[in-house]
Amino acid sequence: MSSKKHIWLITTDQMRGDALGYENPAVITPNLDGLAREGMVFNRAYCASPVCTPSRASIFTGRYPHIHGAWNIGVSLNEDELTLCDHLKQSGYYTIGVGKMHFREQCKTGFTYEAEEVSVRDRGRERDGTYYGFDEHHISEDNMIGEYLDEIGERDPDVAGRLRKDLFRSDDAAGDVWESGLPPELHQTRWISDRSIRAIEEHSPEQPLFLWSSFVDPHHPFNPPEAYSRLYEHTEIPEPAGDASDVKGRPEHLLLQKGSYWPGGGELHSWDQQHMERLIRNYYAMITFIDEEIGRILGAWKDKGMDDELLIVFTSDHGELLGDHGLLYKGPWFYEGLTRIPMILKGPGVKKGAKTDALMEHVDIVPTLLELIGKAEIPEGIQGISQRPVASGETERVRESAMTAYDAHDRGVHAKCLRTDRYKLVIFADEAYGELFDLESDPDELHNRFFDPSYLEMKHKLMETLVHRLMRDQDPLPVRKAFW
Repeated sequence: MSSKKHIWLITTDQMRGDALGYENPAVITPNLDGLAREGMVFNRAYCASPVCTPSRASIFTGRYPHIHGAWNIGVSLNEDELTLCDHLKQSGYYTIGVGKMHFREQCKTGFTYEAEEVSVRDRGRERDGTYYGFDEHHISEDNMIGEYLDEIGERDPDVAGRLRKDLFRSDDAAGDVWESGLPPELHQTRWISDRSIRAIEEHSPEQPLFLWSSFVDPHHPFNPPEAYSRLYEHTEIPEPAGDASDVKGRPEHLLLQKGSYWPGGGELHSWDQQHMERLIRNYYAMITFIDEEIGRILGAWKDKGMDDELLIVFTSDHGELLGDHGLLYKGPWFYEGLTRIPMILKGPGVKKGAKTDALMEHVDIVPTLLELIGKAEIPEGIQGISQRPVASGETERVRESAMTAYDAHDRGVHAKCLRTDRYKLVIFADEAYGELFDLESDPDELHNRFFDPSYLEMKHKLMETLVHRLMRDQDPLPVRKAFW
């Protein structure tokens, strides 16, 4: 295989696996649907963690959160970790990241909501001055400060001022839901695509390019530009799975969701059906805006003549509870809407027009890409498994299970989730309680079988599998180089 394939990684933030048109007809995503038709869809891809930083770090290191150090939001990725960019640069790639990175804290220390200084948040790592291996990084995180807001301030000071003030919050806003008056051409989503397009246009096709286009949406607040909200005015919205009664009996520390993000979100809500329909419509509208911008960036690859040997990966850091089981946002929960993520692969070596139920994890992205560009050996320390044999159609699966973890050990929360083809097991450290769902007979996860005698043998088998996984998934570094 040639090592000159360009690579385009596209990520969203907080996007469910069922929030794409090819799976959910209510969502308008023609460009992503096109990528799915031309590549392979992994129907059962799962996040490393149901919060941002751990999953993003796992996507880029191929290592689990308890190994790479970024075990929750508010914790930075260890600068000693080798990333996908580091590995690609060894093969001659130029690496550019645009949009949300979130490898470091966005807030200052001391558990304050005061934004961290951009010079600190986006600084280069000590050993080589790069941002975790990126030759260029153009960052705009949730709070928008940095290049995006600086540029908007130069183009339209009034818009920048309004963004700083209230994010164009409308008079009829309810909670985190409103339709924004921000012009689409000045929106953060458009800036990320514009900056990605500029990176492509300015790059020499002779050198392989790795581009990460990382969209901040559809993360809450659910506030798309009005034009995109109107696309969904008459859309019939599917009802969330289950209701608030589904979480009764959870460990007490998971029911005490006082204020946002203690200990990671996943808040019970009391909004009525009308509000939830507005919220979900706006969530879909944000995705449609992103899809439109993905189409623009894809056009830039084609115009530059760099699309023939282009490897594309589309995914998200985690999903969104979106009202399922009476919950919103993310956090220490493991329902499908939160842990199952979109995953599309397209390009040389990937079977076209295919869908697979093979289990996949975030940590598999690094080894899969490295094998697809022809790297002879996967670097030591990577814990993921290459999905290239599945992507090429050579084999049906390389995994028997997928694992998701939530750790907040400073708050006394440790949880591990094991997903197999049929079952989902969730174990909470130091708790007698757990969860076991039979997803074949109960796809909406309404009936917990953890204490069901008829599932006792299966529970024990899954627990044994999880123990073996945890034993295998310790850090393989440093590599042993001598007998003794």
